[in-house]
Amino acid sequence: MTVSFSPVRPSFRSNNKTTQTCEHHVCPTCGKPIECAEPQPQKKKGFFTRVKDGFINFRKGCIDFFHIVGGTAKGIVLGSLSAGLVLCGNAIKNTANKAPKTLSLGGKVLAGLVGTAVLAYNVVKAKLDANQAKAHLDHRWETGHNA
Repeated sequence: MTVSFSPVRPSFRSNNKTTQTCEHHVCPTCGKPIECAEPQPQKKKGFFTRVKDGFINFRKGCIDFFHIVGGTAKGIVLGSLSAGLVLCGNAIKNTANKAPKTLSLGGKVLAGLVGTAVLAYNVVKAKLDANQAKAHLDHRWETGHNA
């Protein structure tokens, strides 16, 4: 494959033909026979296979939903606790310095960022756990280890 570049207009063209049609049943370069590249008709799935696939897709959807909801709930609780601890630490620092009783804007922003980071971590971890659970489900049903 060659790439040519013109200063006026770039042109990216392949000089090699990668697809061959069925008209030439013999390769022009090596002389070996070429199999026909016509699309094969797909086999229709049976009733029980379609029911099983529908059931597995339903279970995958449930796995996704419950992992994400659980991760979000856990992230909200842990994020709130960590933000509260940051605010508490800021208040203790203010008390030790005998500063005014109000919390600083920087402390509030830091608490919000920490809480948001903890929430995001838990949601991403929940999604990864859901992907792993779905892969395990696929493996069990494809290999017949469903016990």
